Amino acid sequence: MSKREEKKERLLQLGLAVMQERGYNGTGVKDIVEAAKVPKGSFYTYFHSKESFAVEAIECVAEQNYQAAALLLNHQNKPPLERLNDFFKENAIDACDSEFRIGCFMGNMCQEMADSSELIRLAVKSALGKMTGLIAEVLDEAAEKGDVVLVQDAPSTAQFLLNAWQGALLRMKAEKAETPIDAFLTMMPKVLSA
Repeated sequence: MSKREEKKERLLQLGLAVMQERGYNGTGVKDIVEAAKVPKGSFYTYFHSKESFAVEAIECVAEQNYQAAALLLNHQNKPPLERLNDFFKENAIDACDSEFRIGCFMGNMCQEMADSSELIRLAVKSALGKMTGLIAEVLDEAAEKGDVVLVQDAPSTAQFLLNAWQGALLRMKAEKAETPIDAFLTMMPKVLSA
């Protein structure tokens, strides 16, 4: 990685941390450059606008999330439904570690910006679509093995699970408690019972 790429990555990661905590509208370019300890002009060397920064941040988080999910969900030494359960439990731990403040960056960006930025909406849509596809693959595998009888096709069921998960994260932030996460983890196996 060149020095230029390293600077951009540092700016992206440190600015992303600010945006994850404060949201899009609560984060200014000034906040991003202060976090990275770079001059304001450096921001515009790498990003055309705060919106383009947010799109790259979404893509970065989406790729990190996808790679982490793929490791858990594609682990062939465990049954598919156990892998799916592990995936959501691991994410539950991460969600609760931030004192219920951060939730899911994708969900937060969608809720805050989908109506006002088409670029951000499309980036979130793409990220959620990839994650839905990964979950659908595990559900297909579970159905093929007879571990689950899907009432709907795997993509629809995967979308339902991911939507329910996003709702649990949103409510977790509102309640400042893990109760909604626990409810999701309790209900998921019942929804998927064979």
